Amino acid sequence: MSAQTRQRRSSPNRSGWTGQIVTVFAVLAVLLWFVQMRRAPMQLLERRDCESAYAAAKTAADSLTVDARQPLDANRSDRGAVTCGELRRALSAP
Repeated sequence: MSAQTRQRRSSPNRSGWTGQIVTVFAVLAVLLWFVQMRRAPMQLLERRDCESAYAAAKTAADSLTVDARQPLDANRSDRGAVTCGELRRALSAP
């Protein structure tokens, strides 16, 4: 069997694998996009809640209190739970 014959036989197999890999990556990208879009409205509400709390703070002590609290008075202990201070630092970082 010549080298060209072997190459022709393996070519469709390679393109099949390539198509499957590209499909898996496309599905993962769409899934991650939907997960992010689902969280975006909540992140916007949290940011606005912190901004209004900072605007209402009159003293430095009030600002420190806002820094320590979780937005929307959330009592979450999961990894997504952030404080207003962490949110402010993340938004002001370049």
